[in-house]
Amino acid sequence: MRFLKADRLFDGKHFLADDLVLVLDRGNEFKDLVPEKDLEKGIIERFEGILSPGFVNAHCHLELSHLHNKISKHSGLPEFGKSVIQLRDQFRKEEIAEHMEEADAAMWRSGIVVVGDISNDATSFRQKTRGSIFYHTFLELIGLNPQRSRSVFEKGESLLETLKNMELRSSAVPHAPYSTSTDLISLCAEFDDTHNLPFSIHNQESEEENKFFEGKHSKFEKLYEFLHLDISWFKSTGGSSLEAYASHLSKRPSLLVHNTFTREKDLASVRDKNVYWCFCPGANQYIENSLPDFTLFAKQKGKICVGTDSLASNTQLDLIQEVNVILRSGSVFSEEDLLAAITGNAAEALMLEDQFGNFIAGKNTGLNLVSRKNSELKFIKKIA
Repeated sequence: MRFLKADRLFDGKHFLADDLVLVLDRGNEFKDLVPEKDLEKGIIERFEGILSPGFVNAHCHLELSHLHNKISKHSGLPEFGKSVIQLRDQFRKEEIAEHMEEADAAMWRSGIVVVGDISNDATSFRQKTRGSIFYHTFLELIGLNPQRSRSVFEKGESLLETLKNMELRSSAVPHAPYSTSTDLISLCAEFDDTHNLPFSIHNQESEEENKFFEGKHSKFEKLYEFLHLDISWFKSTGGSSLEAYASHLSKRPSLLVHNTFTREKDLASVRDKNVYWCFCPGANQYIENSLPDFTLFAKQKGKICVGTDSLASNTQLDLIQEVNVILRSGSVFSEEDLLAAITGNAAEALMLEDQFGNFIAGKNTGLNLVSRKNSELKFIKKIA
């Protein structure tokens, strides 16, 4: 047995009483929490800092790791999307695989044990079977024209079958409201409901997205021209993008990712939904040079998560660095709130709370040592 004591012990939701000691078996599986006074002092391993379950990265794009430092900062989302399309296939398969392997290893070293990862094709599947990280793959489907919804979804089903055969857990998800019709969003939501799987969608990452749905001039028009897409059939809803698809969301936990330009009325539109708000602040600064209005989410503390997004849109895949961006912004979230966002909350959003994100009897959910200095967090090392 191992008996571990730190300055503070965090269980995935809350800081625990100061006198408790974490008990692990020889396989680093959680056994118990016991008062220090009940143990012999010589058997306790002592640490300076915070002991926490392994981190859960709620949103990533492993398949874009080869685009690190390839796209200019602050270009805005439509231009960023254009760059990804232009660049992503201009690399050898071996080079892409090498970058994914390096990104996977870097996340593991930074304390991440679970990743909610976006895949548009099979590029990243094999890497997900090789490393130590548990991946839930969000198979992302794109198709704005509702007449193509069924055919797009059927192509996605074949990739979902491939993932199943590789024993990789996966959901069918839409990319974003500006790239996916509400018909296709509904098909994805129905699939995830039926198979009891989490749902995800990129939400309000750019103000141009809201403008497009409000019927205003939007920079997305240039992106559609670049893609040779005829959107003359599209009719604006007059409201925000989230209001346009809110009624089509899954009944299962739904990760709304980015939320950089989400407003108070948008929160009201999903009040009856099981929504988790996933922030990727590093990517928001990289692409739009902006951050969400975190004060809007003050009452959603138990429903916030954090993701790293991709190396195409970020300088690193480190959740503690993402948390520090939020802390530096003077947000309403406490250290406890944000530790929950990268452990217990994120595990719930991915419907993996019985395996990760907290201390679970008979499970090795990872164990990280974190310190607090100058109002920021620092990852020290993996303990288990």
